[in-house]
Amino acid sequence: MLLWRYISDNRAMRGLIFQANPPRQNQLGRLAVRLRWLVVVLLAVSTNLGYADSVDDFVRAEIKRQRIPGAAIAVVRDGKITKSRGYGVADLDHNVSVTADTVFALASITKQFTATLVMKLVEEGKIDLDRDLSSYLDDAPATWKGITIRNLLNHTAGLAPLGKDFIGLVRLPNISTTQMYTAAKADPLSGKPGEKWSYSDVGYFLLGMVIERVSGQKFSAFLQDRILVPIGMKTARMADLNRPYLNLAKGYTLVQVGDRWEIYNIRRDGQRELTSHYGLFGTVKDLAQWDAALTQGSILQSSSLEQMLTATRLQDGSIVPYGFGWSLAERQGHAYHYHSGITGTFILRVPSLKLCVIVLTNLGRWASGASRGADTSMIAHGIASLVEPKFRWRPLVHQDNPLAAKAREVFDALVAGRLPATLFTREARESLALEAQEFHSWYADLGAIRHIDLVHQSEEIGEILSIFRFEFAKGVRIFALAVDQAGLVTGFFPDA
Repeated sequence: MLLWRYISDNRAMRGLIFQANPPRQNQLGRLAVRLRWLVVVLLAVSTNLGYADSVDDFVRAEIKRQRIPGAAIAVVRDGKITKSRGYGVADLDHNVSVTADTVFALASITKQFTATLVMKLVEEGKIDLDRDLSSYLDDAPATWKGITIRNLLNHTAGLAPLGKDFIGLVRLPNISTTQMYTAAKADPLSGKPGEKWSYSDVGYFLLGMVIERVSGQKFSAFLQDRILVPIGMKTARMADLNRPYLNLAKGYTLVQVGDRWEIYNIRRDGQRELTSHYGLFGTVKDLAQWDAALTQGSILQSSSLEQMLTATRLQDGSIVPYGFGWSLAERQGHAYHYHSGITGTFILRVPSLKLCVIVLTNLGRWASGASRGADTSMIAHGIASLVEPKFRWRPLVHQDNPLAAKAREVFDALVAGRLPATLFTREARESLALEAQEFHSWYADLGAIRHIDLVHQSEEIGEILSIFRFEFAKGVRIFALAVDQAGLVTGFFPDA
């Protein structure tokens, strides 16, 4: 699993306000955020169980450990669902179970649909990726000069980053596109176009406006006509709080209260006219149809999809593993792409293996304020590793690594509930405090550690990241260890 997946829009799993650091090529730039919020959860990646049982056992263990009320998953091979089911509860007030037909708020998974609509208009000659935004929004402020459609798609426009956006917006029950646009124009910029990568909801909101002005349709109608209806996403639709939604999962988050986590309702009760940056709702079956359409090439020309899955090059020549609405990665020689949502959602596609894994939960996090959401990236990568041996980490040939002993030392300390200052940084001790209390119970049944293998290692931002395969008497787990230049542990967390 590549560390950038923890940063790229997967804000739902972190307890700190998102800081939009640039991603890496393979592992660029994620430790500064991820390693301050460490969620220690069990990764059941035993290889001696049957396919269906191993996935079910893994998902059930994760929703229990992460305190996720409910989740639905789908495994898609070559455009066909091979497994889909629900776990847990969709609505705690009424004790409604999750099924494969439960509807979830997909949040920023919406962005890949918005990007696809832009590319369809590019194919029709109605949008030029390298023209200024002001060519499509004639009332754009002068400060946006030089921002292109491409900049909006790959988050290099220099617009306000997540958490610092729409700051002048008055939170009314009903918010118009005009009101949001006025607020966006008043936001301070975070840099010059193409200068740096900074995840921005504002950019994808503006893309929604461009789509509406170019197509002559409302965004939701254009999405229905061009994607949802043609490919059979039968229950998917854009957010509309005025209309009831059958089988809708309620949203929750975890809030730290004293020395424990408590589950809170997430109340998203504001009606917004345009939500091209987050507003799609749907089921795992809907997203399976989406994957099938991408696999079959029925939505876009191959050249358009290739552009969407091309990494971004900044002005200084550095590469950012983000395309248009997709984060990009590579594992065991297989390129793959993925995206997440703040509501606790994740989609992962490995084209060379004809594999797609979809994980939708109802445990998200607040866009502002400290709370904890589901680590859906962990679950999705874990499922992919269970169902596809070619996606699993393999031990490196050279195993002479002194950090293996430190990984063992860290594991033993956490099992004992200890976080000594001689071993962990202050930030790591703070973020691991609650998890350390439960660590022993999570791993007690595994038995003694038999062997530790290094499967991946990289160095970035003055830290060494090592990923290890722990073989226990009763199973296998993957953990990542990050150590700073002083030899102190800045992070230790499960990987997949």
